[in-house]
Amino acid sequence: MRPLLDELDAAIESVNAHRDNPAGHLRLTIQPLLAHFVLAPLLARFLEEYPEITLEISVQSALTDIVAGRYDAGIRVGSRLARDMIAVRITGNVRYVVVASPGYVERRGSPRRSSDLYSHSCIRLRPAAGGFIPWKFISEGKAAEVEVRGPLIADDPELVVRAALDGIGIAYIDEDCVAPMIADGRLIRLFENAILPTAEGSFLYYPGRRQDSAALKALIAFLRTNLRRETEK
Repeated sequence: MRPLLDELDAAIESVNAHRDNPAGHLRLTIQPLLAHFVLAPLLARFLEEYPEITLEISVQSALTDIVAGRYDAGIRVGSRLARDMIAVRITGNVRYVVVASPGYVERRGSPRRSSDLYSHSCIRLRPAAGGFIPWKFISEGKAAEVEVRGPLIADDPELVVRAALDGIGIAYIDEDCVAPMIADGRLIRLFENAILPTAEGSFLYYPGRRQDSAALKALIAFLRTNLRRETEK
């Protein structure tokens, strides 16, 4: 049935391509961190700008086969994808920060060196697709990993941020996830003078057959224009 359904999709897109405004139904799969902290703040603006586009969003930690699942596109961190996928960078590189709540710092103190983390409660993030997000610091030009411990392990970054806000422990997380909370004082940035590694940013990816979709082109252009960091080309 897939070839027939693909032909139907192509026929619908050929009609939409001649409309004055992009229109259609876009099915997206996206990782939780990007769903909560990157895409969610932009949804109202996108849907207001493109009222004839309907978004159907599935939030999944694991990498999804978007062809088998009949998704139009996926959004994930990193560009390592199947060879038949087209990837479009939509954010710059990820910058990590170490944060804790004012209550935690008052109760347990603030670590001064990365080795001090061994005696602190740390909240660890372990995505479903792999192992723990490593807590790395750069010293003398080399990255060193600290094997932290703590009372909570989660695969959802939103839960990690919530736990940090509640004073459960210290979190090592993408700066974009917590920038507003640092700005308003709900979280304190630790190790401000330390150098932390960056990681590859996020990409929107899709199969080549979807490249003529007016709605998908509109979404890509919107994300690249409106995301907080300037897109790296």
